[in-house]
Amino acid sequence: MSTKAVRALYRLFLRQARSLERQGLEALDIRMPVNKEAWLFQGGSHAWSPPRDEFRLNSLKSLVPWAAQGVTSGSLSPADLRQLISRAFRQPPAGSSREEQLDRAFQSLRLLSDQIHMQAQGVHVEVTTAYVGRQSDLDPTYEKEEGVADKHYFTYRIRVSNCGEETVQLLGRHWIIQDASGKVLTEVAKGSRGVVGCTPLLEPGACFEYYSGTDLDQPCGSMRGSFQMAVVNQRKPQDKWVRTFDALVAPFAFVRPRNGDGG
Repeated sequence: MSTKAVRALYRLFLRQARSLERQGLEALDIRMPVNKEAWLFQGGSHAWSPPRDEFRLNSLKSLVPWAAQGVTSGSLSPADLRQLISRAFRQPPAGSSREEQLDRAFQSLRLLSDQIHMQAQGVHVEVTTAYVGRQSDLDPTYEKEEGVADKHYFTYRIRVSNCGEETVQLLGRHWIIQDASGKVLTEVAKGSRGVVGCTPLLEPGACFEYYSGTDLDQPCGSMRGSFQMAVVNQRKPQDKWVRTFDALVAPFAFVRPRNGDGG
């Protein structure tokens, strides 16, 4: 790739970083990609996960180790982000080729993905989605039926972190899944018990992570909803909850990549 093209890419990356800053982004939170096999092929998964800040730092070190030397946080301010992009172009590791330099630059660009997260009363909810594929490609027994759409499968990872000072419990959920036009396709009633069969109790600093997914007739759609939470009195656990509240989850998109293969 010519020097002129590299400079054009560099300016493009910086423009995208500045665009995020103009949109009011205070920090870009780095997250590991979704395991696209966890839901459809491995039956879903759930686990206690590293606390939010530790998870983000580990994600940064894993995704762009060449840029993580000496860093103490996986949340990048706009200034940190610009510095990361500049380093990718101007300060490549010794001995790296121009192509390797560009690969690292594109790694930086991939970190500029949509950030879907909200926080309510100390409970931080973070969602990451991925396209898994078409039913016809995933199911070896699939046979096309007239008038029946070839379904698109999407998976999502949700991390629920307790960033407050009180112990809380996830009691239930409420989900609304819509197609690209906004038509409601499915609704999971508010208060439906727990998630993946669990009602996790989260002490301060704890994080619960789980995978799930959905299928759509169209290559794109969205989902939104909330978790029903309760503050628990740990001194008197037999008592009824101190209070309950909803941790809202902003709409997040399901979108098939342009190449259609989930890559």
